[in-house]
This record gives sequence, C-alpha cells and structure tokens, in this order.
Amino acid sequence: MTGDATFHVDLRGVVDLLSHHLYSSPRVYLRELLQNAVDAVTARTEEDAAAPRCVVITPADVSPDGLLHVEDTGIGLDETGIRDVLATIGASTKRDALGLARESFLGQFGIGLLSCFLVTDQIRVTTRRAGSDETWVWVGRDDGTYAVSPADSPRAEPGTDVAIRPRGSAADLLSAEVVRSLASTFGRHLALDVTLVGPDGPVAVAGRRFPWEEDGPGARREAGLALGERLLGERPLDVVDLADPASGLRGQAFVLPHAGGARSAHRLYAKRMLVGESVPDLLPDWAFFVRAVADTERLGLTASREALHDDDLLDETRARLGEQLKRWLLRMVRTDRARAEEFFRVHHLAAKAAATTDDDMLDVVAEVLPWETTLGSMTLAEFSALDRVVTYVDSVDAYQQVAAIARAEDIAVLNAGYAYDTGLVGRWVRRSGLDARRLAPEELADRFSRPGPEDERLLASLLDVARSGLSRAGVVPVARSFRPSTLQAVLLVGRDAHLERDRRDVAVTAEGPWADALETLADPAAEPRFVLNADNAAVRRLAEGADAGLQRVAVEALYAHALLSGRHPLTPLDSALVARALPALIDRAIDGGTP
Repeated sequence: MTGDATFHVDLRGVVDLLSHHLYSSPRVYLRELLQNAVDAVTARTEEDAAAPRCVVITPADVSPDGLLHVEDTGIGLDETGIRDVLATIGASTKRDALGLARESFLGQFGIGLLSCFLVTDQIRVTTRRAGSDETWVWVGRDDGTYAVSPADSPRAEPGTDVAIRPRGSAADLLSAEVVRSLASTFGRHLALDVTLVGPDGPVAVAGRRFPWEEDGPGARREAGLALGERLLGERPLDVVDLADPASGLRGQAFVLPHAGGARSAHRLYAKRMLVGESVPDLLPDWAFFVRAVADTERLGLTASREALHDDDLLDETRARLGEQLKRWLLRMVRTDRARAEEFFRVHHLAAKAAATTDDDMLDVVAEVLPWETTLGSMTLAEFSALDRVVTYVDSVDAYQQVAAIARAEDIAVLNAGYAYDTGLVGRWVRRSGLDARRLAPEELADRFSRPGPEDERLLASLLDVARSGLSRAGVVPVARSFRPSTLQAVLLVGRDAHLERDRRDVAVTAEGPWADALETLADPAAEPRFVLNADNAAVRRLAEGADAGLQRVAVEALYAHALLSGRHPLTPLDSALVARALPALIDRAIDGGTP
C-alpha cells in the first residue's frame, strides 16, 4: 500500500537541537528572554501608544522563590495564543495573526524561548493578553512536554512573566552578578525601561545612547573616539560615521592604530539589541583597517540571531559602506596629507588590497604611497612618469639581487615584490597607457660586459677553481665587468633557476623512467650564475695569485657573501659553506694554514 505519510518528530530531540546546538553559549538565554519581552512591549505600544514600556529582571538568588523572572508590560498571550505561539515550533502564520512577526520585531516567539533549556529543565510562562481579563500559565519541559492552565493568581495588568529555575552547573548564570552583566551587555542601548532587581535594590540597565546619536558632529566624534578607545584598548587613529538608509544601519568605524589582521569582525546591534561582539561580513574584506560598531533595523540575522544572514541586502549594504570608507580616505588625502601619511604607514596593505579592484583607491595608492625603487623612495605615479616602460621585479629577493647593480648601471627598477604590488603595477600601467616589463635577475648578466681576451686569460684559472669548489652548489661561475666596481661578485638566481634546482633535487632520488624523464627537463641555461666582477681590484689580485688553496677559500667566501647580501634562501650545502667560509679565511690570514 502506498500513499502520503507524516513525519514522526522526536520533540525532545528538536528541543535539544534548538536549545543546545543552535546557540554559541548558554549566556544567550537572557538575550532571548529580553528580546521576547522587548518585542511584546513593542507589539502592545503599536496598539496603545500610552501603554507602559517596562521590563523587570529578577535574578534567581534575589527572587523569593529562587527562580529567575523576566517580566514585561507587553501584549501578552491568551490561551489560543499560547498554544499557537509557544507550542508550535517553526510556524509563522499564527505569530502574524497575533502581531508578533512584523518587521518591527527581532525575536521569534517560541524558538527563542527554547534557549532557556540551556540553563533550566522547566520554563514557566504566566501571561495575560492586553484586552483580556484571563491569565494563563504555560509550563514547558525539556522532555518536549508542556501543560496549559488558568493561573491561580491572575495578573493585575497585561503582560508576561517568564520564570526559570537554575539547573545545577548553570546556577551562576542566573545569579545577580552575572545577570546584571548580561543584561547590560545585551540591552544597554534598548529604548525602554529595563530594570534589574539586585541585592541592593533596582538598577536601570538600558536607555544608553549610541555615540552617533549625540548632538552635533563634535560630540559624535568625541563619543565615538571614547568608545573606540574602550573597544580597541587604545585611541583609534580616526572615527568614520556610517549610515545606510536601505538597511536602517547607523554606526561608526574606528581606524585601528595598528595594522589589522586579514579580516575584521565588528560589534553589531539589531534594533538596539546586541547581536555579537565579533560579527564578520559587515564591511568589505579589504576594510580590515577598521573595526565598526553599528545598529541595523533591517539586515537579516541567522536563526540564532548571532550572525548576519548572507543575502542581497547584506551584499548591497556592504558595498555602500565600503564606498563611504573610500570617500573618507580620499577626502583625508586631499585635506590632511600628514594624517594620510600616518594612516598609510600603518595600513598600506589595506589600501593596496582595496586598490586591486577600485580605480579611485588605485589613484590614491599610486599618488600617495611610497614605493622602493633603485632611484630612491617615490610614488608609483612619480616613477611611471620617468619612462613609458615601467621596469620592475616581482619579489623582494629579486630586488635585493639587482638593486646595487641597477643603481650603478643607472637602471630604474621598481620593487613590486610585496603583497598586491605586481597586480597594482599592471592595473596602473593599463590605466595610464604605459607598458611594464618584469626584470629577471639573470638578465643582468646579459647586460654585463664580457672581459677582453687578456682579462679572460687572467681570470681563467680562478674560474676553474670556482667551478670545482662550487660544483655541488649548482651554480655556473662566470666573469663579467659591471658596476659598481667595488662589488666583487653577485649571485643571480631567476625564477627558472628555482625550478631547475627543485628538478635536480628530485632527480637525485628518482630511478628508472622517471629519472630519465627528469633529465630531459634539464635546463642548463636556467642555473644560477655566480658572477665575478672582472673590474674589481681584489678579484683581479686573487686571479693573479698562484695559491689555489687561497683562491678556493676566497671564492667560497665571495659566494657566501653573495648568498647573504642577496638574501637568497640557503640549501643545507649553502649553510655549511657559509658557516666555514669566514673561519677558513681567518685561518689563512693568521698562519697561512691549509683550510
């Protein structure tokens, strides 16, 4: 027999899933109770503007009955409402009918209440619907059962009292000290009366203004800087006002006084209730130089109400907020160059990240940010104005290899070896109608002059010693004339040289057809070149000497110096050679002994 069938739902399992696995911490139970109370008050005042707007929280260790109470003057529920809202998980139709699912409310009645099972075994709700004289009691248990009955003692006024008894290890979370902290953390900015009944009497915990609600730009800025200092632990470089009418968002972004991480997280409120202290995705990824505090009316939240729902509205809001941050930065560059330079000293990486996709930010980076070049520090705009072809290297190691020689040879080279640099150079030259050329370190050897026949004969024996002594290092010793003449030798290692070294290392342990295949891939032209300067007086004197032992020690020392000055990565063989080069030279200088 076939046909439709209904699911058999394990209600206890659903309660466990929602109350123990939906939320990040049991501390959210108070936020959920407070949110339900706020929404109930909002629902009542939308029907009756003169209705009181109050929530009273009584911790378990202060309450006479030993239960934590959250009591509100909200719209309340009648018997039908209790069964439809509190006893029906997931349905929204009845909440709509009761006025509890409109845009002006943040909570989800029933679902949020289940968070209390993180800290209790039983929830008691005593409620009276506005416009009704009846008071009802709903008791829900963590085994998935519930009971509804008329109250023995009717409530004098409409509203709801939620009462829970602490469960074992959760007792501290319902104590006066913790409850006060939680109520202040979650609800300090709520626009209604929230009172905590403490051991020393009632204490107001809500009603605080956000910094952006202060009167006048000066007051808003000072309040923002003060909040930013509390948030960051040090005074921010600046504060930027944020506003997005489409999502009902207002807030402030605090410019970090130190370099930020790869991604920022922000303090977010929804309808003045705290969502989380570290909510990601509010701002573009490139804006990791700020941390924001914001309140939103319409951005969607996940089921736990602890993170933003990833939808089109969030994407659009994030883009608009990013535009506001860019306008702030561009305005600062135009009006306060000193402050802009201070910002770039700290946050150049964030500016470069934004410039990879945004033309306005690319102009800022090109015109303001200093770049390292062989002609000294200058902006990308200044460097590209020197020639229609922008010559650059794409790694810091490559720049270290070519810098001294390029300066002496009057070759203008830009160091584009840091994060985002190569892409920015490409974007900039395309927008500017220029060309770019990557300079490979090994190309410099082709620019050097070959020594004349007499110098070649002079240097031949020294090169033979170098080939023998450095054969295991996998470099090709050559002699060339180049400037500066004070530089004895240079090691030029290009991109292909690293690949060839990796191939050779693998080939050493390979066997059979695989070894043969690796041999066919060998590229002798890609091997690093150790270039001795034929114009250097010390190199020439060394070549003129007849002491082969001294020549070998000196060549190894020159190679070690070239490795270190070029900041090349060291193989185990290189490390051993560097370690012995100086002691060997000292031995020769002291007693002329054989190394």
